Amino acid sequence: MSSSDTSIFSMSPGPKLAVFIGLTSICLIIGGFVSFSIVAAILHVHFSDIQSIILQPQYVNITQFANALASIIAFGLPSIGVALLNKDKLGRVLGFSPIQSIRQVGLVILIAVIGLFLSGSLGDLTTKIPIPVSFKNWATQLEDQYKKALYAMTQMKSLFDLLFALIAVAVIPAIFEELYFRATLQKILSQWIGKPYIAIVITAILFSAFHFSYFGFLSRMSLGIIIGLVYHITKTIWLPILMHFINNAIGVSALYFLRNQPEKMESVIEGNLTYYWAIIAIFAIIILCRQLKNNTHDLGLEKSI
Repeated sequence: MSSSDTSIFSMSPGPKLAVFIGLTSICLIIGGFVSFSIVAAILHVHFSDIQSIILQPQYVNITQFANALASIIAFGLPSIGVALLNKDKLGRVLGFSPIQSIRQVGLVILIAVIGLFLSGSLGDLTTKIPIPVSFKNWATQLEDQYKKALYAMTQMKSLFDLLFALIAVAVIPAIFEELYFRATLQKILSQWIGKPYIAIVITAILFSAFHFSYFGFLSRMSLGIIIGLVYHITKTIWLPILMHFINNAIGVSALYFLRNQPEKMESVIEGNLTYYWAIIAIFAIIILCRQLKNNTHDLGLEKSI
C-alpha cells in the first residue's frame, strides 16, 4: 500500500466524521470560554455573573458580539479543520463554488419566503401534538429561556443597532452554520451513508436540535431540510447561506420595526400560522425546487470532503 493511500487526505468518511465530532466538542468549549472571557474583561465582571448580565438590554451589542464569536469558533473551526484534510483548495472543499445564474438566486429567495410559511404552520402543528404534562412544562421553560435570550439579543433602538444585529445575528450565523451543517456534516454523511436524502434529513434533525427548542423543532428541521435540498441541487454553499440569512434577517428586521409594539413582537417570535398552510407551502416548495434543479447544470463543482 502506498503512503498516499494511508495519508490523512485519503481518510474515509467514517473516521473523518469522528474527527469532525471531536473538533466540534473541543471548539464548543473553546467558543464558550473565549466569548465569555472577552465579555467578562469588557464589563469587568466575574465569569460566573455573565449569564445573567448578558440578558440585560444595555449590553445587547456585547451579547450579539459574544454570540457571533462563539458561532465562528464552534461552527467555523471544525468545518475548516476537516476541510484542510483535503488536497483541494479550501474554498472549493467548503462549497464556495460560483452561483450559476441570477434565476437561481430568485428561486432561492422565493423558497426562503415560502419556507417561512411552512415553518410557521409546523410551529402551530407542534403545539397540537399531545405530550406528557411534565415534558410540556419542561419544554415551555426551555422556550421561555430561548425567548428571553432572543429578546436580549434583539433590543434595537436605531438603524445602527439594526445593522449590527443583522451582521451578528443573521450574517455570521448564516455563514458559519451553513459551513458546518451543509458544507461539512451533510456532505460527510452523504458520502458515508451513500444516500444524500437521508443525509439531508439527519443533518436537518441535528441542525434543529442544536437550537434546543421543542416547540420550534419541526419548524427548524423543515428549514434545514429545504436548505439541505438547495445545497444538494446547486452544489454551492452561497445559496444555502443566502436562504439562511433571509430567514434570520426577516425575523430581526420585524423585531426592529415592531420594537414599540410588544404584542406584535411576541407574535413574530412565536411565528405560528394555521397548520394547513403547511400543505400549500410544501407543494409550492416542491415546484420551486424542481425549477431550481432545471436551472442548475452539473458542472462537477462540488469536491469530496
